[in-house]
Amino acid sequence: MKTKFLAAITLALLATTSQAALIVGNTYTDSSNASWTYIGDYNVGSGPAWQSGPAVYSALDAAALVFGNLPVGSAYAISTSDSLVDHKAWYDGYGNGTYLPLYNSYGGGQSLAENFFSDVGAPGYNTTGDFSAYVGNDRAGQGGGAFNHVFTSAAEVPEPASLALFGLGLLGFAAARRRKQ
Repeated sequence: MKTKFLAAITLALLATTSQAALIVGNTYTDSSNASWTYIGDYNVGSGPAWQSGPAVYSALDAAALVFGNLPVGSAYAISTSDSLVDHKAWYDGYGNGTYLPLYNSYGGGQSLAENFFSDVGAPGYNTTGDFSAYVGNDRAGQGGGAFNHVFTSAAEVPEPASLALFGLGLLGFAAARRRKQ
């Protein structure tokens, strides 16, 4: 009995101290308490096959490329955190892994703003100083584990109850106007 009790306590402690993974469809907040819905993630090094001077992407641009364009009134948010939308992203530099996570042997672990990108030389990802949040698939070995978490905010849609109340108000207004005539 004592062994079962200790095992149960140990499992409970492990469950409460382990970091929870993001769950698709769940809502998370940022530092200003705005709500964002988690839709998935992408690996910085899993971009389109290399070509001469592939495009340079901000993390927001990469999210639109991977998950599609959003309707008007909606937006993407990117995070490097598993518990809070921090509006930061991992980036790979041309010949420079400074902005990849620490647990990646190539990186240094400094995240940048979700809308950052740098294209300094000829157009495309081809010059030292170019930084992109989504690079060609030959970088997957270096970018492996550099996942940018993607969230979306939906346009404000009135609740059905609010619409019903609004509709009743219009009906009342119409009835009062009709009675007045």
